[in-house]
Amino acid sequence: MDRKTITVGVTGNPNVGKSVIFNTLTGSRQHVGNWPGKTVEKAEGVFHYQGWEIRFVDLPGTYSLAAQSPEEVIARDYIISREPDVVLNIVDATSLERNLNLTLQILELTERVVVALNLMDELRRGGWEIDVKALEEALGVPVVPTVATEREGLPELVAAIVKVATGQQQGHPVAVDYGLTVEGYVESLEADLAHLGFDGRSRWLALKLLEDDPEVVEAFKQGDLAALRLVAQSVSPEALQALLRRAVRLREGTQPDAKVVIVSGRYEFADSIVHRVVHRERPEEESLTERIDRIVTHKVWSWPIMLAMLTLVFWITIKGGEIGGGWLEAGFSSLIGAVRAWLVSVQAPWWVIGALVDGLMMGTGTVIAAMLPPMIILFVAFALLEDSGLLPRLAFNLDRPMQTLGSQGKQVITWGMSFGCNVTGVMAARIIENKKVRLASILTSPLIICSGRYGAGVALAIVFFGDGALPVMLSLVFLSLGTAALATLGLNKTLFRSEPGSFVLEMPPYRKPKFWQVIWRALWDRVALTMWRAVEFAAPATLLIWVLGNIPRGVPFEQTAIGWLVHGLAPLGRPWGLSGAMLTALLFALPAKEIIVPALAMTYGLQTSLAESEQVLAYLPQVWTPLTSYSFLVFFMLYLPCLVTVWATWKETRSLKWTLMGLAVPMVMATLITFFVYQGGRLLGF
Repeated sequence: MDRKTITVGVTGNPNVGKSVIFNTLTGSRQHVGNWPGKTVEKAEGVFHYQGWEIRFVDLPGTYSLAAQSPEEVIARDYIISREPDVVLNIVDATSLERNLNLTLQILELTERVVVALNLMDELRRGGWEIDVKALEEALGVPVVPTVATEREGLPELVAAIVKVATGQQQGHPVAVDYGLTVEGYVESLEADLAHLGFDGRSRWLALKLLEDDPEVVEAFKQGDLAALRLVAQSVSPEALQALLRRAVRLREGTQPDAKVVIVSGRYEFADSIVHRVVHRERPEEESLTERIDRIVTHKVWSWPIMLAMLTLVFWITIKGGEIGGGWLEAGFSSLIGAVRAWLVSVQAPWWVIGALVDGLMMGTGTVIAAMLPPMIILFVAFALLEDSGLLPRLAFNLDRPMQTLGSQGKQVITWGMSFGCNVTGVMAARIIENKKVRLASILTSPLIICSGRYGAGVALAIVFFGDGALPVMLSLVFLSLGTAALATLGLNKTLFRSEPGSFVLEMPPYRKPKFWQVIWRALWDRVALTMWRAVEFAAPATLLIWVLGNIPRGVPFEQTAIGWLVHGLAPLGRPWGLSGAMLTALLFALPAKEIIVPALAMTYGLQTSLAESEQVLAYLPQVWTPLTSYSFLVFFMLYLPCLVTVWATWKETRSLKWTLMGLAVPMVMATLITFFVYQGGRLLGF
């Protein structure tokens, strides 16, 4: 017998509990990928109910279906595709009017809708109540009150989904009245669309033409409706273009603009519904969120609170990274020793032992030990801050200074995550809705000193500057932040000058995070995938480095591939005070910046593997001046991102242009800053 399957598209505004409902129902029976051709995540899960297999597809959180962002396009295209048997629209009961804007747009696309009225507990705590039956009648589709964190209402929600999918309960969606003029235009365009043979959704399509929807307008302009997945009987491109011209004339002839009338019409309609169904049960009291926000978002007190919070996160990340990295290093050392001993016992060839142990295992182990602990800590910490409601407050407080750079507060959050690992910073740019700011964040995150560069930099600073290592490292941290800010300003004055930079920031109430759900989401959705990609890049790269340093065998260092590379690169670094050995080591550190010290040992001919070397730390202060040492540290902290960060940039942008820009921005900034440092130091007599 064929298994009975129902497909449900889960949609809603950000921060309405969508992920909680999805995760609670599907549990571990879910997987995460990317939407085809998009960088936005696609999560799918399965729930079994009374012989039905219900497949939930978690659509990106969005405030609208206006096709102005990748999230809006994905959500709308999925509903248009007719693939979902039911659309589950989750709304925040505490912000019903704002949430109904999306609900009314969904109802213009499909009648197979179930509304989950979530966060009812917070609504009741605020002294309000919603007449659910009246709301259901006003919308014309089933409405189920829920408290997702307590599983309240979820059985009734699943039952409603099955009833709608099987036709036991029919939806009769409300149609928003947009006023005499617009409704007349819509009726006229619907008649034209019907004449062209359109099969359904003609009202929605007429509204989109009057709203000047970019995707719909482009489809009519090109005379190709395939992207909209609309059915019509052999419509010619000329007929579509003629209809578009007529819609443009109607839109431009409306005062105010038809788009303004339609958008405001939805909000006015939502407002009228809210006034009918929402009632106050007890006198208004100041909420806990309002009391906390008086301090957390205060013009003065917010800054020390925010600084203390971020300092705590970064301190835990660095200290935890050191401890966890030490444990992993010890474990890898034991494993490497055991593998080496076994290979020697079976008389494996020297090149097998060297390539596998000193190249592949040594290099890959170093990458994992350095990246994994801080990545776990940062992802979990920021997920907890986000779920509790603190992360949006941080972005709010930082927004004003970032506006002077043409950016917004959320970019600083991604910079903060970059202190642990630049890969996490690049991937964290997903929290930014504005495309311009998201790209600027991705391109500048590699300029922030990650834990790998920080750890290696501390070791070198102590060797070169002794008691002066602390001020040296502090200067490098502030130089990193200043360079990222300068690069952001430069990008917004050049590449992104014509792009708008405003954003809408959701300020949800404070909530108690679901700790284990946060950990699972951080480890499975973020850390596991990122570490796997890191190993994929690091393993072959570190193996190649070993080959370059050991082939041909037994020849003087100058005759090895590394020796030739050092000699060939020597002239390139002179304006910055960088030798050929330094440049080659920087090249070798691209798989992971943590291997810079053993890479220097290899490029100075002191050893032939990426094993840790105390010898090079004793040797370098004898041949490097303080100015050379500081110039090298500046360039090392700012230059090209590691290979895994390059992969993350490609993954998030799917663009060769922006991936190359992700290499160019830090390289340009590194060369400029290091040039001024080195040449300025020489002029001052250092």
